[in-house]
Amino acid sequence: MTKKGRFRFILVSLILGLVALNTTVALSQEANTTSSKLKFRMKLSSMVSNGIRSVKVDLSRTEDGKTVSVDNLKSPINLYLNEVKKYDPATGTGLINKLDLDGETSGIVEFPESFNKATAALHEFTFIATMESDPIYENITKEITVSDAKITIEYNGKDSIRTATACLYEWKGTEYVPVKEAEVKLCIKRTFNFLPFGDNGVTTDENGKITGSLALDVPGNADGTITIAARLEDHETFGNMEVTKFVPWDVLPKKTEVRGRTLWSQGDNAPLLLVISSLTIITIIWGTIIYLIRLLIKIKKLGKK
Repeated sequence: MTKKGRFRFILVSLILGLVALNTTVALSQEANTTSSKLKFRMKLSSMVSNGIRSVKVDLSRTEDGKTVSVDNLKSPINLYLNEVKKYDPATGTGLINKLDLDGETSGIVEFPESFNKATAALHEFTFIATMESDPIYENITKEITVSDAKITIEYNGKDSIRTATACLYEWKGTEYVPVKEAEVKLCIKRTFNFLPFGDNGVTTDENGKITGSLALDVPGNADGTITIAARLEDHETFGNMEVTKFVPWDVLPKKTEVRGRTLWSQGDNAPLLLVISSLTIITIIWGTIIYLIRLLIKIKKLGKK
């Protein structure tokens, strides 16, 4: 081999060596970056409230054997229906919406108004949630499948015993059929929670029905109604479902009596003359103190001169 040939051989070898070294370093850095990211869990739950469907996302992870919250996720969570693809307005499948948690550990993905219309022919829903390219956490994909179902609720308030009946139906074949042995809960919806009524642990009968009696002394709403609800919680096939209904009610909520301004009232309802007199006395006392302090400062300055 000539000198020129040896030189070319050495030059090519050096170039190939540098390329291989850079590739190895890049792969090593990528592996270190991936392994340094944190793993976390994602829980999806489907909710249908009065015919409006949504999906709730809950995040958590384990650190030192303890479950801790994931409150610093930077990347959005993408929710898809049936397939990971762009949104298809004809079928309603594909990307439904994105969820930015903004420091929260859970959030609800709301669907566009056209969702129910576009998916009217669907009776099984597979929701797929993905999260990618976060600087702290590893990529994750989670999915759940729920079947189509509906709840109805009826109220009977004509007799002295007032009852509510809920019916649970699922889609089978070409129609909705009753679902038996499902634990549907009857409740009165309050401002921040639900007050159950009826027997505990009762399931629907062969007609998909469950009935409960309402206590007659329960206070209703200020407009003379009460809100009753039927709820299905964490069902393995249908997820979470809820339907509410306003019904007439005789028992009104207690009104807070208007307190007058009297000598025995609390401070916020004291007589105006007493309040004005107190403020005037306090102002005079503090004004006198401030005036005396200023005089003492002037006397001290005059004494130095």
